[in-house]
Amino acid sequence: MTHTILTLTAAYALVASLLAYLLLMSRLHWVFKGLATLSTVALIPLTFIGVGELRGLPSDGDLPDSFRMLWAQVIEPNPRQGEKGHVFLWLQTLDDDNYPVGLPRAYQLPYSEPLKVKVNEAMGMIAKGEAIQGTVDARTALPEATSESLAEEIAAELTEGRPGGSSALGERILNFEPGMLIFTTEAAPVTPAKPP
Repeated sequence: MTHTILTLTAAYALVASLLAYLLLMSRLHWVFKGLATLSTVALIPLTFIGVGELRGLPSDGDLPDSFRMLWAQVIEPNPRQGEKGHVFLWLQTLDDDNYPVGLPRAYQLPYSEPLKVKVNEAMGMIAKGEAIQGTVDARTALPEATSESLAEEIAAELTEGRPGGSSALGERILNFEPGMLIFTTEAAPVTPAKPP
């Protein structure tokens, strides 16, 4: 992780220094030099925001299809302070044979009561010493609602000024329903067959 951040920082510094050299050595009009300088400076905070996934902040991207749940924290909504509530999960991705892949990662999901219940049940199993495996299956959460109720939900989101149900600033739009998430006792890794 640190290596990646240092590499990105060095690459950006190299680009900025090359631009400075070219601007000093070229005979461009001062307007073009000023625009190039301003755009380079404007990229500094954008680059900082772009590497947010690398700084250890919880990811608001999609959960892996199969993972080992290591821990979780549920932050309930607080209307008095305007907080919507979140569910933080610390997960390790599992491959098709149930072997861990990469390092553990923190994920952030929007709070919902069904998700809170599922996560608390999984945490209870972890407290008893069980290894918990989670899977995300979009087919299990197909809406049972009619198209009319779906249209009403979209219309309500539009009246709130959030087209398509987009989340607050700094949060991605997630197509996640708690019914998509299934927690079970972790299956043993699939080992290759021994030769005869």
